[in-house]
Amino acid sequence: MDYVRLLFGLRGRINRARYLAVQLALLTVWFILWPKLPLHFSSQWEALHLDWLVIIAMSWINVATTVKRLHDRNRSGWWAIAIFILSRVAYTYYGLFLGGYFGVDISTAEQLLLVMIAVALSLLQTWVVIELFFVIGTDGRNRFGPDPLATAATGAATGPRLAQHSIPAFLVHGAGPPPGSHG
Repeated sequence: MDYVRLLFGLRGRINRARYLAVQLALLTVWFILWPKLPLHFSSQWEALHLDWLVIIAMSWINVATTVKRLHDRNRSGWWAIAIFILSRVAYTYYGLFLGGYFGVDISTAEQLLLVMIAVALSLLQTWVVIELFFVIGTDGRNRFGPDPLATAATGAATGPRLAQHSIPAFLVHGAGPPPGSHG
C-alpha cells in the first residue's frame, strides 16, 4: 500500500500496527505544531493560513486511517465520523468542564450531571480505543478487501494467521536444543 492511499484514501484495510504508527505520527506533529496553531479567531479576518491547511490535512488523515481500520474490523467506515465527532465533543467538554467547573457555583444536581456526562464520554472513548487499537481485524477477506496481515508485499496470500493465544513462531523454533541433537 502506497503512502498516499494509506493516508488519504478511504478504501481498503489497515492493521493495528499501521494504524498505531499513523496515529502516533499525527500526535507527534500535533504536539510540535501546538504552540503555532491558530486555535482562536483573531479580530481581523485573514486569508486561509497554512496552519489551517495542516489542521484539515491531519483531520482527514485521522478519519481516512480510522475508516480503513474500521474496515479491517468489518465495520462501516461511517463510524469514523461518529468517532471523530466524539473525540471533538470530548475535547471540548473536558476543556469546558475543567475550565468552567472550578470556581463556579452550581447545584449538586448540575455537578452530578457534569460528572455523569464525563463518565459516559470516557466510557465511549475507552470502547473506541479498545476497538481500534487492541482488537484484531477480521481474519481473511471481508467485504472491504483482503486481510492486510495475510497479504505479503508481493500480494500473494500467505495463509491463515496464528491464533492470538498461540506461541510466536520465533520462540518455538528458537527454544530448546538444535534439531537433530538428542542431548
